[in-house]
Amino acid sequence: MTVTPAFALHARTPVSALGLVVEDWRHPCGARHLHLATADEHRAFCVAFRTPPGDDTGLPHILEHTTLCGSRRYPVRDPFFAMTRRSLQTFMNAMTYPDLTAYPFASQVAKDFSNLLDVYLDAVFAPNLDPLDFAQEGHRLAPKPDGAWERTGVVFNEMKGALDDSAAQMNNATTRALLPATIYAFESGGEPAAIPGLTREDLVAFHRRCYRPANAVFLTYGSFAPADLHARLVPYLAEPGAALPPPTLQPPLTTPQTAAVPVPWAEGQDPADVASASLTWALGDSADLDEALTMELIERLLLGHAGAPLRRTLEGCGLGRGTGGTGYQASYRNGLFSCELDGILPDDQEKLPPLVLDALTGIARDGVPESEVAAALHQIELSRREIHGDHYPYGLELLLRLVGPWNHGVDPLPFLDQAPAIARLSAAARTPGWLGREIHRRFLDNPHRIFVRGLPDRAWHGRRQQAEDAATAAAVAALDDAGKATLATQAAALEKRQAQRDDPKVLPDLELADVPKERRWATGQDHAGVTTYTAGTNGILHLVAVLPLPELSDREMDLLPLAVGALGRLGAAGRDFASLAGHLTAVSGGLWARSDLAANPHDPTRITGSLTLEVKGLTTRAEEFLPLLHQVLATTTGDEAERLAEIIDQGLAHLQDRVTSGGTQFASLAALRGLPGAAGLGHRTSGLGRLAWLKTTADRLEADDHAAPALGAEVTALLRRLANAPAKLAVIGDHAERSEVLTSVRTAWPTLATPPGSRFAPPIPLPVTGPTAYTTSTQVNYCALAFAGPALTDPDAPALAVAGRLLTNLVLHPKLREKGGAYGGYASYSSGNGSFLLGSYRDPRLEATYADMREALAWLADVPDDARALKEAILGAVGSLDAPGSPAGEARSRFLGEARGTTPALLDAYRARLLTTTTVDIRRAAARWLPQNGGHQAVICSPEAAARLGWTTYTI
Repeated sequence: MTVTPAFALHARTPVSALGLVVEDWRHPCGARHLHLATADEHRAFCVAFRTPPGDDTGLPHILEHTTLCGSRRYPVRDPFFAMTRRSLQTFMNAMTYPDLTAYPFASQVAKDFSNLLDVYLDAVFAPNLDPLDFAQEGHRLAPKPDGAWERTGVVFNEMKGALDDSAAQMNNATTRALLPATIYAFESGGEPAAIPGLTREDLVAFHRRCYRPANAVFLTYGSFAPADLHARLVPYLAEPGAALPPPTLQPPLTTPQTAAVPVPWAEGQDPADVASASLTWALGDSADLDEALTMELIERLLLGHAGAPLRRTLEGCGLGRGTGGTGYQASYRNGLFSCELDGILPDDQEKLPPLVLDALTGIARDGVPESEVAAALHQIELSRREIHGDHYPYGLELLLRLVGPWNHGVDPLPFLDQAPAIARLSAAARTPGWLGREIHRRFLDNPHRIFVRGLPDRAWHGRRQQAEDAATAAAVAALDDAGKATLATQAAALEKRQAQRDDPKVLPDLELADVPKERRWATGQDHAGVTTYTAGTNGILHLVAVLPLPELSDREMDLLPLAVGALGRLGAAGRDFASLAGHLTAVSGGLWARSDLAANPHDPTRITGSLTLEVKGLTTRAEEFLPLLHQVLATTTGDEAERLAEIIDQGLAHLQDRVTSGGTQFASLAALRGLPGAAGLGHRTSGLGRLAWLKTTADRLEADDHAAPALGAEVTALLRRLANAPAKLAVIGDHAERSEVLTSVRTAWPTLATPPGSRFAPPIPLPVTGPTAYTTSTQVNYCALAFAGPALTDPDAPALAVAGRLLTNLVLHPKLREKGGAYGGYASYSSGNGSFLLGSYRDPRLEATYADMREALAWLADVPDDARALKEAILGAVGSLDAPGSPAGEARSRFLGEARGTTPALLDAYRARLLTTTTVDIRRAAARWLPQNGGHQAVICSPEAAARLGWTTYTI
């Protein structure tokens, strides 16, 4: 018997700044395991492979999907999604990058982590790659019930949605032109027109080449024994394969490039909604930490705050709405730096290059004040100090910092602790003329650049659809009767496979007894109106203020998002907006404000309305930044009319950019808009209703010179009303209870008091008489069906939370994704706004999807007694509730929850009811809240699809 050589410890490196030790384990075959050893019970894992694309067929992306559809040890149809249902994971996914594929997960429960590790390892090293799974996840030619044929598949439809906006078309044109000799000239996700050229044999060969231990890096974090991973890898080391070379740099181009790119433009859309232009440079090696940090500093100096010189030029030029993808990105081996304007019409687009080059020439000549360099270095220090975890688990975030450098063939450890490199950068950046020399070398004297114009094209979607239809017709015409019969047999076999129930005992499992007895909550101490939370924040201090919203008029409701969003972005505290932005950058980590309109936990038709503000910074500079929070709130005015117009344009561009990437969210808010309480307000305050208000307001400001000052006066008046309310404060950090910190807070906030209950009275929602379609440039659909739901404390609330998981797991995922080809389908209950939603994402179907949703509700009304399915739904609901945040995030959530009345006692009681939910409870809740033919429907789709529906229609 051959004995597989063992992993050996190559190096052990303490990283004191992060409070952990990096263990570098290596195997003779070339596999590498980096373990971040710490006592944290929140463990994380990632395995990554170099997966260089050689064409636009989406081979890396489709392999990522198909890998997770069953393996040697776990020969079930869908182990990935099955494990999401029988796990308490805090993160679980797989991601295709331009040059690598990564499989990360995290869990707080040791048994759960062990289960997921077994499934992930077998999935990546021993997948079945069944032809039917390739057909489902990648692409297939299938007969339709009416006798016609169609091309479909999850990735095929996903990429139709991912690439049908201006940003995607501009980005692809840029990388193809700037990096033509590299793998980045290809779309690793797949171009829909090229995806049908991929065969299952290509998939198998690519897996054998790329998914091998020698071509892998294994990353772990937390209280985990590396030997456990090494032992589990033994069965897969018999075929180690060979490491692929790292991605290469693009040799410099000597001639500037230009490109005119058609971008999709729907009937009825304003051309400014889709027009765009960008000037982009290819730079040095992003795998060089000094290079990457230098570009981060340059980006902060040029663009880092509202007064930064290049940002000021772009935002103040009056040519576009927003700055889109402006900035530095290190997603490729060559770094890229872009200057972009969204909403710039074709007649003005040629003005962008001279505008940018003139601005850069002036900055290179004049430099920036030394205080700006110090402020930018201060921001870099803050960004490296902060312990995150509110989006990705913190440990997983650290692991993902290492994946890129490993892939590029450089030592990843310096990217973990960047202090020595930052010290080198700080010394270099303070030498006379440094910025000017860098601007000349990287931009002004660098011909490796491209100017791309995004030209609105009404025929874009029609041309793409015609090409797809022609390719489908040609593929069908090339089939003889036997070939058609084979595809029909495949379609029938796939449908049968999608309907089969796998043996539930094949996959590892959790029991409800494995769920932690209780959730951990951050604890605070009251100091006469200031609550302190001592949390491990690595020297960063947070001040959070909550003020109750007053009663607001209908006009003030529309002004509220604008006024609150302008805090920190307009002038205040004796400074204009540019000076204030520079000062905030110099002394703090930033200032944020938002309005919080949440359902009352006892009555969803009532709203707890509050204004939340936060400022953070280094504890050593607390006396400088803590007073800013109240100063900005108390003194911000709308007097800077041009700046207010810029803020409106930026908000409009931001929402417009998110229409397709966040289509499901916007459709859901639109479907909820007729409901009472918090559920009905999201469309107006942050959805498509908000987008329409911003468009109307921007048009009025452009047409009437007196409109901006009048609007500014209204904003000022509303901010004065908001500032008059008493505040409840929280201080979060390692040294939150220091007496000098508390003294600074009390001195800075003269109206400190325990605020009264919210007096906010929501407006009466507009009546919604029927289903609504919102049209934009898209080839796929975003469907939503919405219902009013109960309050958190209602006995039906936990039953609906579990019901949402059941519907997703057993009905919507199989029907909408597996059979229908949508990227996703889901159902969920939200206590935050008292609603229940069903939705689909990047969905090629429309009417059939709503029919499936109605059938799902009928199924739920008489949900079968399936103990395993019920347990899995409960695990998912509890896992979602228990998912932790960063140390500061946990404290913030506790403080804001208390302010809303959503106390730990209420949440613990809700959690206990989740754990005891029965199918009887679910049937009762469904009968009360989810009538099969009820609810409100809204969809984001193309104008052609909307015309077919005949619903009330609006153009986005």
